[in-house]
Amino acid sequence: MTAHFFNNALTITPTDFANLPKGKSTVLLFDANTLSLANYNLASLLSEFELTVINRRKNQIAKKEYVASRLLLKLLVKSTHPEFSNVPLNAINTSFNQSTAKLELHINECVINTCISHSHGFVGVALNLESEAFGFDLEKISLTRPFEKLAKHFYHTDEVTLITSQPNTQSQANTFFRIWTLKESLAKATSRPIAKLLSPNVFNELTLVSLAASSQVVNTQTETFDLTLVHKKSTDWRCFVLTDVSLIPIR
Repeated sequence: MTAHFFNNALTITPTDFANLPKGKSTVLLFDANTLSLANYNLASLLSEFELTVINRRKNQIAKKEYVASRLLLKLLVKSTHPEFSNVPLNAINTSFNQSTAKLELHINECVINTCISHSHGFVGVALNLESEAFGFDLEKISLTRPFEKLAKHFYHTDEVTLITSQPNTQSQANTFFRIWTLKESLAKATSRPIAKLLSPNVFNELTLVSLAASSQVVNTQTETFDLTLVHKKSTDWRCFVLTDVSLIPIR
């Protein structure tokens, strides 16, 4: 019944930004660890609000994740909306709407829902231009986590059985994190707190809301991540991983 959730059927295409196919339903992945923030004039790239946020952050990886995710969202909206092509990057703002639990992108008078995820410097972004049920999540697959202990504390008993029945540590890790990214993605797609989706069986929950899920394991130069998209069954989301950083203007 649950086997198809572990098929790694999501296609991820390498590209550079100049050759990114035009499309509204696009998830863009990028390894922010490759950025050197000292090379960039952040005041020309981020809004005043975004600058106040990043200036409060001390961790360098967190800073890189923040800059990369905001710039990718801005470049995506400029590529999908030609009328915004000449808007300066620092005139576009992102902020979290507490009432809708959505990260919003504000450009001129337009407000667009977005979705982002990041883990250990690897980031993903998407614009939800149609405000459809959609969410995705990235998580680093760590072999050192106490999978059985964590699963027994948080997950549904059927999910615990699925994890503990795996033949080795790698399989247990893959199963644990696939269930986690399914839960996180479903939480984002339905605007529900993740705490409400930890103990229910996520496979049953997806059936109840009639949403589809597609997943893949993604390798960077140093880490392995699990990626899951949860979306309306009629929507074809495409996923691309950026192969260079030349899209970002260097001062």
